This record gives sequence, C-alpha cells and structure tokens, in this order.
Amino acid sequence: MLNDNQLERIIGLRRRLHACPERSGQERQTLQTIRAFLAENTDLDVRDMGGWLLAAHFEGEGLSAVGFRADMDALPLEGTADGACHRCGHDGHSAILCGLALLLNGRRAGKSVFLIFQAAEETGEGAPRVLKDWPELRGLSALYALHNIPGHPRGTVLMRRGCFACASCGHSVRVQGRPAHAAYPGDGANPVALLCRLALDTPAMIEDILRGDDRLLMRTVIGLLAGGDNYGISASEGCLNQTLRGHRQADIDALIDRIESAARVGCEAGGMACRFERHDPFPDTTNDDALYDDVMRRFRAAGLPVSVLDEPMRWSEDCGHLLKAVPGVFFGIGAGEDSPGLHTEGYAFDDALIAPAVRAFEALL
Repeated sequence: MLNDNQLERIIGLRRRLHACPERSGQERQTLQTIRAFLAENTDLDVRDMGGWLLAAHFEGEGLSAVGFRADMDALPLEGTADGACHRCGHDGHSAILCGLALLLNGRRAGKSVFLIFQAAEETGEGAPRVLKDWPELRGLSALYALHNIPGHPRGTVLMRRGCFACASCGHSVRVQGRPAHAAYPGDGANPVALLCRLALDTPAMIEDILRGDDRLLMRTVIGLLAGGDNYGISASEGCLNQTLRGHRQADIDALIDRIESAARVGCEAGGMACRFERHDPFPDTTNDDALYDDVMRRFRAAGLPVSVLDEPMRWSEDCGHLLKAVPGVFFGIGAGEDSPGLHTEGYAFDDALIAPAVRAFEALL
C-alpha cells in the first residue's frame, strides 16, 4: 500500500501528466515525464522502446514473469492550445502504474515484473506496436491492465468473466456506378437503392448470425452518402459507413462477410463496382478464465470491494490485442456514480482512485 509520501508524489505526477496532453503516437513529453519520475524514484531498468516505455523489475532467470500495462495518450481536441485533452483518464492510468513501481522498488516479488507504458490506445495502434517491438511479451505468464469507469461506486473493482470490452470496427462500402442525365436514369447505374438495401438488411444479417443468442452484435450507421446537388444528373457513386460492435470478433467478421457478399451480388446485377474499407479495428478484450478466478481470490483476500459486471463494456480497448498473445485480466475501477462519462467535456480523472487502483495491482503481485 502506498504511504502518504508516495501517494503525494504519484498525485503530483498525475497532475503533471494531465498538464501535457498529447495525441496518440505523439506522447514524447509524456514519456519523458514518466521516465524521469521512474529514474528518480525507483531502481527499475527503464527502457525507451521508441515511442513507449518498458520498466523492468528483474529477479533472475528461471522465475515466472508478469506484466502490468497502462495507456498514456490523450484525446484529440480541436481548439485547445495543445490540440489534445485527457478526457479518458490515461494520465491517471500511467500514474497508477508508477505507483506500483514505487512499491516494487527494493522489494522481492518472487517473480520478474514488467511495467508497460503504452502509447496510442485511442487509435488502436499502440498494443500491436508493443507486440512487434517486444516479442518477449508472449513469454509472460500473465498480463494485467485496468480502466477507470464512471457510473460505478468510486474505488470498486469491476470484474467480468470472458469478454470485458467489445470488439469494434468501422466498415465502409463504396459503390461506383455510371452517371446519366436525370431525365434518362436508366442509361446509368445508380447505387442509391443498393446502399439503402444494405443499410436496411444489416439488422436481419445480425439476427441470422446470433440465432437467438443474447450476446451483443450491433451496428450504427455513421453515414449514407450518394450523388451530389446537381439536379440534372442521376447519382453514380456513394458509400455506406457503419460501425460494427460485438462481444466476439468472429461475429463482426461474419457480419462483414455478409455485407460485402450482398454488395458484390448487387453490384454485379446492376453493372456497378464496389470496394470495402475497415477503419479503427479493435479486438474484443477477453479475460482468461483461470486467471480470472485467481484474480478474484486475490482481490477478495486483499479486502478490496469487488463488483461483477452483468455485461461487457460496449466501448473497445486495444489491450485486447495483448490478451490474445498472453493470458491476462482486464478490470475496471469505479470512478464514481456521479462522474461525467469518458470522452465528455466534464470528465477529469479523480485522484481518489489512485490508492485503491494501486492496491488492486499490488494484490496481483
């Protein structure tokens, strides 16, 4: 458990990180601030991995090794001096991991411990980069990570077996037809009907994939665009943009296959061409069953308040990439029932979460 002096230093660090928000992939000052803090306050082996930070507490060959991960990027925000703002709490997550670093200093854990300060979570690019830059991650026996979650009692540990946060993917269908005079639309190939059918038929595709199962698979229409404002020309190109979200990546992949197959059939019948794009793909963040049971025992033995979520978070988290490479558990820390939501203007990380979050990480040592 952090003592008063350690907690004061971590809160001060969190506030310094809050004051230098940086967009995904641009976390240079953030990384320097964390590295300087660790060098000044711990004996960990700290390595700049070229955009993200690895801090190692190595206890010798032949021992098991575990990892703890925190994100550190801010949200893009136009109109601010820095073009970014910490409205998701990643400044707090990095500070929490630094709190664990203070507790590791000079301590024997009976295992090696690696602290991962990851960049670019918001874009989904950070976790794959960690896997590419540090293949040793796959040798860890366990990986742990957390996220603060508004709407739940402050300091409560939030757990869920299986899927904790949904997979998601933006998907675009772009159709190219042929223009024609608006008086003779039959001379051209207009994609509007096909795009509208795809938008209207997607819910039925979802129902067929789920076949009555209560797991989540949903779509949100982001945009349906076609033609222009020249009233003498029949529309000849357009696109349907949807965000697909679900408990299982396999369900999203199956839905994309059906959408694209229907688009190809429609284009072939109508003499049109189509192409497809995926945007901001995030895998499902799914907890390992055996580790989940172990983590629950540890949290309860430490006297931490624990609540089990009824359903996964609908938002996505790129830690899912890491949990597909190494067994692990992703959990939440309640940020208060009255806390503004993540990514909203009123949100700010609550420093009162630092102590219970560090205690939760410490229980996993």
